[in-house]
Amino acid sequence: MSTPQLFNSFNESRLLDGLNPQQREAVLYRGQALLIVAGAGSGKTSVLTKRIAHLLGMKEAWPSQILAITFTNKAAAEMRHRVRDLLGGEADGIWLKTFHSACVAILRRESERLGHNPNFTIYDSGDSRAIFKRLIKDLGADLHKLTPGGVSSVISNAKNELIDSEQFSRNIDTSDPVQRAIASIYSSYQGELRRNNAFDFDDLIGETVHLFRAFPAVAAQYQRKFRHILVDEYQDTNHAQYALIRELTKELPAEYSDVDPRTGELLRPASLTVVGDSDQSIYAFRGADIRNIVEFEKDFNGAKTILLEQNYRSTNNILKAANSVIGNNFDRPNKNLWSDKGDGEKIVGYTGYSGHDEAQFIADEINELHSQGIDYRDIAVFYRTNSQTRALEEIFIRSALPYRVVGGTKFYERAEIKDAFGYLVAISNSKDDLALRRILNVPKRGIGDASETQIAKHAEKNNLS
Repeated sequence: MSTPQLFNSFNESRLLDGLNPQQREAVLYRGQALLIVAGAGSGKTSVLTKRIAHLLGMKEAWPSQILAITFTNKAAAEMRHRVRDLLGGEADGIWLKTFHSACVAILRRESERLGHNPNFTIYDSGDSRAIFKRLIKDLGADLHKLTPGGVSSVISNAKNELIDSEQFSRNIDTSDPVQRAIASIYSSYQGELRRNNAFDFDDLIGETVHLFRAFPAVAAQYQRKFRHILVDEYQDTNHAQYALIRELTKELPAEYSDVDPRTGELLRPASLTVVGDSDQSIYAFRGADIRNIVEFEKDFNGAKTILLEQNYRSTNNILKAANSVIGNNFDRPNKNLWSDKGDGEKIVGYTGYSGHDEAQFIADEINELHSQGIDYRDIAVFYRTNSQTRALEEIFIRSALPYRVVGGTKFYERAEIKDAFGYLVAISNSKDDLALRRILNVPKRGIGDASETQIAKHAEKNNLS
């Protein structure tokens, strides 16, 4: 189906069917900035996808002019699937990506401006820790009890605040040997990334922001391209992600301005729609800044806020308990979740005197449910931290309860998969020393640490990768 055919066959009333008044308002609103405060189970994904479909169906944008950002690949895939259900193949032109994948797409096109080849490697947290482990040893920083995980956390937080290694070094307490060591590691780490033609995950966003600020013409290209920007889970954005959104929604400088072919008027800044809920902000330890959503109306003048309070997932007993807990949060809109599903079963609360006591209570509840004819496979136990599984598993084994722990090592983090990728990366990016180090003795060929060190010294002396 061609784009004109898509628009001609657009059925607005069918698109809006089934939406409650607040959802409908969120789909139809056309101001420059919109905050949709969406409680859990309030149909936010449906609202986002139908808002995109409505923009396209009403001929207010072409698919390539829409940038929709989610936080996980799974969420992006789900939204892409829903938009395809509404629009068919025309949805393929939409930039529906995570923050990181959107930045990768931009950097692949523009990275030479930053001194990188377009075939740069992307290091995951495991790759970064391997470099930190070596640098800590090489720089003697292990004397200060520094660990790869600890150093990684400090440097990641700095990057999320857009603090580069030079600025970090200027801001440290030079009388503190630990801070001096971390600053030295940060500088060496960035140098190794440059030599290896690589970015880590935090760099993907930070370097894109730097690109836009250093090259206004490049920023203007993407400001003209994206006419509508939608961001999911906005309460989980950090400073770097916030800065990226600000760059993309800036007013075009006069020298880079253009005429909107649909209206014949000068292009306005891209419209911004964000969806989030300050009550669901749980990633402060990763750098998420709740102020991004709390101060949205201050940051974007004239912004409108719409509350989605009807819950389609839970009963009122659950929602009343949730409202009582989150009502104590500060700096939050006066949101009250409700449902038309009735009160439902009462919530059972149990306070144990130890982890084993809690686990025994859970095992007893499972036995009771099973005696009522409920299959074990239809029962799930959720826990907050992985450390809690020990007490649960001990009780389950002792009680002869069949169970399985869902999770484990992710596919792309398995050693054999990373080894295979190591060979592919070494072929595609000859500057990547980390990939070469990974495959140097895989399969085993008698190359130990001493030989690897000699090879590395020879390469450095002769300016080789």
